[in-house]
Amino acid sequence: MNVQKNFIGVICGLKSEAEAVSVSVDVSRIRIGVSGANAARAEEIARQFCNDGASAIISVGVSGGLDPALKPGDLIIGETIIADDGSVYGADTYLLSVINSDHPGLRRDGRSGYLVAKLFGADEIIDSAAKKAALFHNHGAAAVDMESHGAARAAAHAGAPFIAIRAIADPADRALPKAALSAVAPDGSTRVWSTLGAAMRDPKQFPELMKLGQDSAAATKSLRRSLGPLFARLFLCFDL
Repeated sequence: MNVQKNFIGVICGLKSEAEAVSVSVDVSRIRIGVSGANAARAEEIARQFCNDGASAIISVGVSGGLDPALKPGDLIIGETIIADDGSVYGADTYLLSVINSDHPGLRRDGRSGYLVAKLFGADEIIDSAAKKAALFHNHGAAAVDMESHGAARAAAHAGAPFIAIRAIADPADRALPKAALSAVAPDGSTRVWSTLGAAMRDPKQFPELMKLGQDSAAATKSLRRSLGPLFARLFLCFDL
């Protein structure tokens, strides 16, 4: 059996995020792991990638907005990951410089460019606007996700370069509908029928779910549009 030796390890929380990567990036140069939006599982996958000789670990996916100025589809490059336990992981400075070279900057319409900013890694779902506001106030993080800190921890322990690429889904002022809180299965798939069933028991959640779906679609579209050029730069710096 041929074992891939030279590759970038990509950690996604959801299968839909992994699909966005696979249709945008040369998959012969990467390996993708799906954590099910679980930091411990993300750390485990990233550790295995490092053990297998990954040139770098990249966290890719959608995030909840914490900065009120950000809207669905805006792209964030994480320069620092602040974990729930207070640990702080910095992105690899060389990778940041490679990605930052000649970039257009973040436009307010989200169609091009990106923002380099802090991310917060949560071990529990941040489901309310009040919780988002508290994280933004206390840590100055632009966005939150549930696996970047696990991947960053494994990369730091292995001495592997790390960076996070995230797209905003739900903005800072929007709470997540209760029906969506258990929507992600451990394998990273979406529990569509159980989520719809929960919403049917509380129909007023349907508009909230529809809006969340639209926001997530905008974030995924942003990833598909941006990952190709970003990874092309990463491939060059690792001679992949």
